[in-house]
Amino acid sequence: MKLLTPLLLAALALLFTGCGTTKNQRIAQNEAAFNTYTPAERQMIRTGQVAVGFDQDMVRMALGDPSREATVDSAAGKQIAWEYRQLKPSLGIGIGGGIGTGGSGVGIGTGVGVSPNKTKLLKRVVFDRQTGKVSQVESYN
Repeated sequence: MKLLTPLLLAALALLFTGCGTTKNQRIAQNEAAFNTYTPAERQMIRTGQVAVGFDQDMVRMALGDPSREATVDSAAGKQIAWEYRQLKPSLGIGIGGGIGTGGSGVGIGTGVGVSPNKTKLLKRVVFDRQTGKVSQVESYN
């Protein structure tokens, strides 16, 4: 059981973090556009940061595809918000056992349940509907 727990946790970590592309891959796929940005913008994208004024392509290069897209109400009206979330799997472990009556036998079982439905909001990027540019960046730790 002591060996099972670290192996299980490592497998879950790979499962939940192995999806998507890296910043370097996204930049390489959009190299022509990336090279048109200012040096400061390129540095921000390389370090996974976004700023007011970035367009959707710049945000995708820096952060990847959003986990969720939502519409938010603001003083300027409805705006599009991209949410970046981290999966927070809930882990449950159950142990059970039984003894047979007709013959000899003992059974013990264990079970592990993981629910990927729980997430933690890490970042919300709000776009101005008219310009298509970032109007607000919210970070949550």
